[in-house]
Amino acid sequence: MGMWLVWIFALDNILCASKEEEKKCELPRRLGEMNIKEITEKVEIDGLDTKIIIPFIFHDAKPVVSPITRYRDISQEERRYVEEIIKGLPKLVWDSMVWIYVPGYTWWIKSLMDNVFNATSFEGFNPVDLYKKAKGKSEIRFADLVMSIFRFNGRIVNRFGQRLVREVEVKIKEMSNEMPSSEKKEKEERLNQILEYGKKLCTREKQEEMLKAQKIVCDACVYLWEKGSEDRVAITIMVYLRNLEVQMIRSSMKKVKVGEPLTFYMNHEVLISAYKEYKIGVAGELVKQVLKNDKDIDSESVNRVVCSIREREEDERKRAEAESARNREELLRMEEREKGKEKGSKGKGRKKRGKKGAGEAKEESKEEDRGGEEEESVEADVPVEEMAVGGARPKKKSPKEESKGEERCYKVHKRVLRWMKSAERIKYELDNGEEEKWRGRSIEEIEEQKALHDIIEVLKLLRSKECDKFFVRTGKYMKGGSERWNMVGVGILEEGGKKRVGNVEVGLFEGKGGENIIYHLMFKPTDFEEEGEGARPSFGRCDGVDAIEEGRISDMSGFQYPPGVRSEITSSGSEFRIVWKNQRDTSLVLRSLTVLRIPEIR
Repeated sequence: MGMWLVWIFALDNILCASKEEEKKCELPRRLGEMNIKEITEKVEIDGLDTKIIIPFIFHDAKPVVSPITRYRDISQEERRYVEEIIKGLPKLVWDSMVWIYVPGYTWWIKSLMDNVFNATSFEGFNPVDLYKKAKGKSEIRFADLVMSIFRFNGRIVNRFGQRLVREVEVKIKEMSNEMPSSEKKEKEERLNQILEYGKKLCTREKQEEMLKAQKIVCDACVYLWEKGSEDRVAITIMVYLRNLEVQMIRSSMKKVKVGEPLTFYMNHEVLISAYKEYKIGVAGELVKQVLKNDKDIDSESVNRVVCSIREREEDERKRAEAESARNREELLRMEEREKGKEKGSKGKGRKKRGKKGAGEAKEESKEEDRGGEEEESVEADVPVEEMAVGGARPKKKSPKEESKGEERCYKVHKRVLRWMKSAERIKYELDNGEEEKWRGRSIEEIEEQKALHDIIEVLKLLRSKECDKFFVRTGKYMKGGSERWNMVGVGILEEGGKKRVGNVEVGLFEGKGGENIIYHLMFKPTDFEEEGEGARPSFGRCDGVDAIEEGRISDMSGFQYPPGVRSEITSSGSEFRIVWKNQRDTSLVLRSLTVLRIPEIR
């Protein structure tokens, strides 16, 4: 729901219009093809929920301030930018603490919020100075600064609650008896909602709940940042994706200021309860889930996260045991080889032994040479042909050149290649396939999925030396009897004039011959919905596929595109862009995918 908050904040002047007719006329003009009904339905129900702030500051594609960043850690060229963001934090925090949207009443509530905030004396509290001037042990992290601002603003929550209650009571008394009964009833219900909310804000329990929830979020972000590289990368990319969405929304609204910490809905009671019972690990996963899915949490969310963590721990235990068993077997084989050599040397004469030893050395040398040849032949068989424009085939590389790019060579599972076919053919294969979740889909659904899955040109980037600048690798895990891992990038898909931000997902597993096999390739938008999505809070996992038939793979040898131009590929240091065109009229662009360079993480 965080992105809906951005829409609402960006559209303050429209949504606060006194006349509903003005709003309905202005929204379509500003939003273009956005689904107006969907937005208004969202804001109808999102008014009184609790909110939290994620303690990150981004500048372009770089996290310039993380939860643990101290002022001295910020580069000189970024300090002025960061200071400008921090100057606005007290107001951003205030809005996140008490802001509500109620149709027909937003303008005076917003005005009251601003009046209470502006009437507050900030003498002796300057967040920039607090962040800059602390020295030694008193030097604070950014997460600590955010909490200091929350505590300072907490002093005036009660004052705002009291003012809100008084003004609502006046409005209820002033309601005209001549008003139609249905309209009067609707207004009374909304005003009573606001009244109850204002009374809650006056209680110490509510004020403490706000601070506790935000403290847990800050601690969870620190925990994820310090836990390990995979969690650090995961939360950074999730925040980066949401910042890209904010940037797109605000640029469409001609509001260019982007970079301040993001605000999300997150049920305070559920978060605090989960933290008390399961501690920081579960809280961290819940924060990741909110960032990933842009949805509030509930008790079911907590249960799914707890189960997911237990499954992951069990998975890691099994992997560790399997690795230990492999190491023991390898040690036994080495010991047996040594014993065999000792027995062979005892029954021989010295001269013969010397000759035999030389012979053995030669034989071992030959075996090593053969082993190298075998490795090179396997390596030569694995590379995927580049998806060149017009079906051009790349120049054949020598075995030595290919061995240098060992990690860039992949085989492709046929479940990935099927998305290159027509929607009708794909539907036929899915309806008669083994994956139950794909059966019975309509042609319209297949065409929507094809736009997300038919991105085989991404393999050109995966095979390049630039791959690691655009994709991050996740840890390995077990699923369906195979060891899997994933590569995750960030992209923007544009089709029909609509831009969607999301992850470029690559799912891989190791074949019996040791080759890397791609079984999942997809652009997954941040607004993507699928069954069981909430059950998979882990970053980058492509768990929608159970057992995989290894026999159904291809190294793409001999593959040619149909005559004509399917796509054009351009690449720069910051982006890899694929543009798909109409093969009959290449001036018509069907869609495009831009894979962006991942944020620099220090």
